[in-house]
Amino acid sequence: MKRNTAYRDVFVSDLPYEIGEDEIKQLFALCGSVQSVQLVTDANGEFKGLAFVRMASAKETQEAINTLDGTNLSGRYIKVKEARTKEERSVENETMSLSKARRRRPVPGRKKVR
Repeated sequence: MKRNTAYRDVFVSDLPYEIGEDEIKQLFALCGSVQSVQLVTDANGEFKGLAFVRMASAKETQEAINTLDGTNLSGRYIKVKEARTKEERSVENETMSLSKARRRRPVPGRKKVR
């Protein structure tokens, strides 16, 4: 599957739970123009430490990934990476499941140890 190189969305994880949308926007503004910030919440409306940030251009998005990934924010090292579609995630998950299944295949002649 060929990747779209003109992506503008990033997925941010391991954010401090007390951070707000404005603080995230200020942080990412260091790398360019922030179009939007979407915080991920649970069913009760509690922030889960995850967010999607849309930058104005692919260049600014790549700058945000390169600059902010691994940044220490209130004692937590945030992860910043390219946001993927559900289809991309499901293909990746299927591939990972297959590779794990291959690794777990028993070796002929070896007894199973529990």
